[in-house]
Amino acid sequence: MKAKYFCSAVGMVVALGGASQPVSAQSSVTLYGVIDAGVTYFSNLNGHGTFVAQDGSIQSNRWGLLGSEDLGGGTKIIFQLENGFNLYSGTLVQPGVLFSRQSWIGVNNARYGSFKLGKQFDFFWDNLTQFAMGQYAGQYSWHPGDFDHLAGTLHINNALKYASSVYRGLSVGALYAFPSSSVSAGTGRVIAFGARYDGGPFQAGVAYTDTHDLGLNAPSQAGTTLFPNLPAAPLVGTSVSSIGAGASYRFGPSLTRLLFTDTHFRIRNDNGSMPVYEISELFQFTPAATLMGGYWYAKLSEQKFQNATLLFDYAISKRTDVYASGSYLHASGGAAPVFLGGGSAPIFLNGSLVGTGDSAKAIRVGMRTRF
Repeated sequence: MKAKYFCSAVGMVVALGGASQPVSAQSSVTLYGVIDAGVTYFSNLNGHGTFVAQDGSIQSNRWGLLGSEDLGGGTKIIFQLENGFNLYSGTLVQPGVLFSRQSWIGVNNARYGSFKLGKQFDFFWDNLTQFAMGQYAGQYSWHPGDFDHLAGTLHINNALKYASSVYRGLSVGALYAFPSSSVSAGTGRVIAFGARYDGGPFQAGVAYTDTHDLGLNAPSQAGTTLFPNLPAAPLVGTSVSSIGAGASYRFGPSLTRLLFTDTHFRIRNDNGSMPVYEISELFQFTPAATLMGGYWYAKLSEQKFQNATLLFDYAISKRTDVYASGSYLHASGGAAPVFLGGGSAPIFLNGSLVGTGDSAKAIRVGMRTRF
């Protein structure tokens, strides 16, 4: 359960670009987290059917601290520290990095919005993930390699991020990140923009992110070398830029979602774009039972990817649910069917895939609790 610790603080004279006034300030710190575990059957893990005990599939395992201090006048100091961990081994997702997902501090004003400094997500995560199948079904339904960052695999170091307050349902934001000292520590320079609209049953969002010197491991991320002349090994993308738009409409218990992203890769002298088109439907049978189904199609030059996913989720309490999901992935044109986070990289020889079949299925049962 969420544990909140409240303590009183002295009155402070504060304003964010306005007149000061005495207030009775309060602060709070919330401990929260997600624990997800289950078993997955992969029909084609480098040519073999395999059962795998895998955690963090439908939602990445994490714990974090979320805090705020009320300064009065609608202004708060805010912070968030968020750790990613492997449940089955108890290890950190990123060795040697305690808060690998988020670590930032900032100020929020009810009128002017928020400004944050530190490790953060971009606006694909903020504004578009809610329209993706992966929001409910997890890693086997994310787009190839999560190159468009919808799964939150892009954790941006050294970031300055502004998000406006909501005006008539609309909010906008911008992010700039200074280059990390090394690629292993993060990325090069990042620029991102986004906007979001909440109009009751209708919601929409747009996002743009341009990242320089981004570390990529395309074979294990997406079953591709991106371009035929590139080695089947980790490399650094000179520039990876993504643009996306999504929308949803709720009618009673049914929620229809549409999503489009397009990612452009520039790796030395190679250039190419991967557009992805997605549609999904969510149906709430009862307050506890949810069914989701969807499909996406992606293309990079001659390489084509298709994914169809079905998920059933049942909440056994306010905090805990059990689920079953099935995802079918088909790849052609020189790419392998590799689910994000779904196993080892396929084998390439001189830029060509050594045959492991052109399709794969991932069938999973699991449970998740949130606190």
